[in-house]
Parts: sequence; structure tokens; C-alpha cells
Amino acid sequence: MRTGLVGCGVVGRVLGERLLQAGHALTVHDADRSRASALLEAGAQWASSPRDVARQSELMVSSLPGPVEVERVSTADDGLWAGAAPGTLHLETSTVGPGCVRELARAAAPRGVRFLEAAISSGGADETGYRLVMWVGGNADYFDLARPVLDVLADEIAYCGRMGNAQIAKLVNNHVALSLGVVLGEALTLGVRAGVPLEVLRIALRQGTAQSRMLDEMLPASVFRNNWKPGLRLDLARKDLELVAGLARENEIELPVASFVTECYRRAMDRGWGDLSAHTVIRLAEKAAGVELRIDATDHPAGKGPA
Repeated sequence: MRTGLVGCGVVGRVLGERLLQAGHALTVHDADRSRASALLEAGAQWASSPRDVARQSELMVSSLPGPVEVERVSTADDGLWAGAAPGTLHLETSTVGPGCVRELARAAAPRGVRFLEAAISSGGADETGYRLVMWVGGNADYFDLARPVLDVLADEIAYCGRMGNAQIAKLVNNHVALSLGVVLGEALTLGVRAGVPLEVLRIALRQGTAQSRMLDEMLPASVFRNNWKPGLRLDLARKDLELVAGLARENEIELPVASFVTECYRRAMDRGWGDLSAHTVIRLAEKAAGVELRIDATDHPAGKGPA
């Protein structure tokens, strides 16, 4: 199948690699061409605009930082929909909130574009590296049509129902994961400052009720190794938490934990860490406690994909 990809960052690159490995003819575009270099070397073709990507594609995938970029890439005069033939499928994998994807789905229909949200998360690591989970929302018939490509892009797929549901699932997931990072940073620095070696704490928590993938896989690949390369960038984590806050306001509920966690990420942003790993937020707890959470954690897979 002729496929197109707009957005060749951390997640987009992984998706593009999977499409190429499965034998798809892939056309790519990114605002920064250098981010597409690995895919171009692997056999992808470059397009000068999202519109030109769409003109060469039967199915389009976009992977972008946030709502502003997604709307522009989809609807602008040089955007995907301007070049898409009627019936073209568009998979939007960015985290942008339910309201954004619902508005886009309504706008896509008169243009003949079959729009699906396809939110992505890391599904854990195995011997081959990180697995990807994809949550899909929108028209069930479109989901069936896209399924062969979805099976290439993700290791696990769940159809979430109506448009927006996958975004909600992603935001709930990220609320938990980003909050857990802050909690683990605070708790582990407390234990180390009180005199217990980090390796002892890690083993104890793995054996107890505090066991989690964050502790078993993600922190060993990042914080424990002094590796701050994203994964999920800290500025995008902050954006996701703002989307969580917006969802809470729409549904008239208070989220005191999310408010505290968002403030932690704001403080980390103020330190100039926005383009580093989201796990960099733990450095706030390290600095407050005067300790560093560093051990050789080679018994766990290093991060190879989205965190």
C-alpha cells in the first residue's frame, strides 16, 4: 500500500520504520527534514509538503506535537486533506485531546477523508525492544479498513468506540504514568537520603505492592543510567497534563493530584529541561534531597521507543 507519514520524530520514526519493514511504499514529510533522514536512508521518499504526501498516499499517518500542529497539517492549504483523494484514510496518532479529534472528524467528513484517532503508548519491553499499544476511536467501518496497517504499526490494538474515546484513554494513562514518575522520584530519594542503597530499595519495591513498569523498565533505562534522552519529552508531558486539566474542567471535576504533578513539570520546564526526557522531572526530587538515583540497571532493556 502507498502510505504517507507527516512527523518523523521519536514516535513517527518508529511508525515509519515499521511501514518500510512491512514493504509499504512510504512518503514522508517533517518541518525539519533532518528528522526524516533515517527513514529516507531506509527507502522512504521525501515530499515537500503534507499535501504532496497525501497526493501519493492511500493511507496517511500523522505524528505531531500538539493540537496546533495537527490542525494545521490536516486543514491548511498545503495540508494533508488538500491533497487527499476521496476515501483516503487518515490515522492521527498525536495526543491532542478528545475535543480536537472530534472537531477534525467533523471537518474531514465533507472532504471525503476517513479520519481515525489512533493514540499510541508504550506497551512494555520484550526481547525485541519496546512494544507499541494503539488505541483507536472513530467509525468502526474505517477501523476495519485500516486494520491491516494498524497491525503493522502496533503490537496491540484496542478499538475504543466513538471518536475521542482513545484520546481520553491516553490522557488517563498519561495522568497515571506521569504522576507515578513524580511519586517514585520523591519516595526513592527519601529512601536513599535515609540511608538505604537504591538497589536495595528497587528490589524491595519490585517485591512489594509498589511494583510497576515505571520502576522495572523505564527508570532503569533513564534516571538510573543518567540517561535523559527522550522518549517522551518533558515539554510534551507538560502539554499532556494540560490536556488532562482541560478534560477535568469539561467534566466539572477537580484533580488535586494532577494539579500538583503539573506544577512539578512546570518547575522542571523552568529549569530549561523541556527537550529532555519526561523523567527529568525526578531531578527536582534529587536536588531537593541532595542525592542522585544512579545504579547499573543492565538487567532491564534500555529504552528503544516512546516512554
